Amino acid sequence: MAKHHRAYQSPFAKMLTDQRYPFATELAAQAGLDPSQVMFAYLKITASVADSLGSEARLKEIDRRFQSFLTDASQA
Repeated sequence: MAKHHRAYQSPFAKMLTDQRYPFATELAAQAGLDPSQVMFAYLKITASVADSLGSEARLKEIDRRFQSFLTDASQA
């Protein structure tokens, strides 16, 4: 039986939809930040990840950096 490759599902996919502000508000509350800080960080991280990566690899790198940002903020 052949393996079926499942597409990567980002835990932060809502940041790319019209639900970004409510989701950023939720993430901000968990990390002890303002929602605008969360939204700005996501945009800044997205802009800094190289387009030369494949789309899935790029999304994983964005998620890794964004999760690191949120973790660092919640521990500060």
